[in-house]
Amino acid sequence: MRKIIFISGLLLCGLWSFNGQAFAGGLMKDWSGDIFLGYNKSSGNTNKSSGSVSAQALKKFAHSQFLLKGNVFYSESEKRMDGQKWDTLAKYSLDFGKEYKWYNFYQVYADHDYFSDINYRVTPAAGIGYHIADTEGWVWDADVGAGYRITRHRVNTAEDDEAATAIAHTFMKRRVFEKAFLSEDLTVYPGLKADSGVLVRSETAFINPLQANLDLEIKYILDYNSEPAGKKKTDTQIVAGIKYTF
Repeated sequence: MRKIIFISGLLLCGLWSFNGQAFAGGLMKDWSGDIFLGYNKSSGNTNKSSGSVSAQALKKFAHSQFLLKGNVFYSESEKRMDGQKWDTLAKYSLDFGKEYKWYNFYQVYADHDYFSDINYRVTPAAGIGYHIADTEGWVWDADVGAGYRITRHRVNTAEDDEAATAIAHTFMKRRVFEKAFLSEDLTVYPGLKADSGVLVRSETAFINPLQANLDLEIKYILDYNSEPAGKKKTDTQIVAGIKYTF
C-alpha cells in the first residue's frame, strides 16, 4: 500500500508541476460529464443480470484536461451478495507540439472484482500520445506508456503480485447515422515480468440521443486476464441503459 501511495504521489506531483496555475485557478469550475444507469448481463466469473452504474467527469483547460471515471456493478439474491465489481480511472493529459497534436498523460487506474478474486489492483502509469483525429464526427486518440501494476487477491494471497507493465491505449468515436455515435475504448497492459500476464479491457458503446442531455446507450465490455490465478480468463458484460449528460 505504501508503494501505491508513493507512486501515485509522484504522478500527481508531475501533474501539478505541468499545470499548477490552471488547477489552482478553477479546478472545481466548468466540469462536463455524464451519469449512466442501466441493466447488466454478465458472463465469465460472474453470471448474473442486475443493475449497473457508471459516471465520468471532465475538466478542460487551455491545452490540457483532467478525467475522472468509474463503473460499479453490484447484485444480491436472497439477501446475499452474488456480484461485485468496480473500476475507476483518474487521468491527466497535457497537449504539446505543433498544433498541439501530441500529449503526455499521467493516470492511476484501480479495479476490484470479487468473483475473480481481485481484492484490488492498482496501476499508476505515464506516457505519450497523439491526437490522430479530432472533429465533431470523428475522434481518435492513441497513447503508449509504462506503469507499475500492484495486485492483491482476496483469497489466493499467494498469487499477490507486483510488476512493471507497459500500456497501450486507443479511443475512437465515430458518428453513425445522423446523430448516433459508435465508440471503442481499448487498453492493453502487458506485464514486463515473467508470468505477470497481459490484461485487456475493451468497452464498445453505441450512443443514440433521445432528447437534450439524455441518451440511450448500449455497451459491450470485455475484461481479459491471461494469468487469472485459477479463475476464468475472460469476463464480459452487456449493458443497456440511459445516460444523462451535464
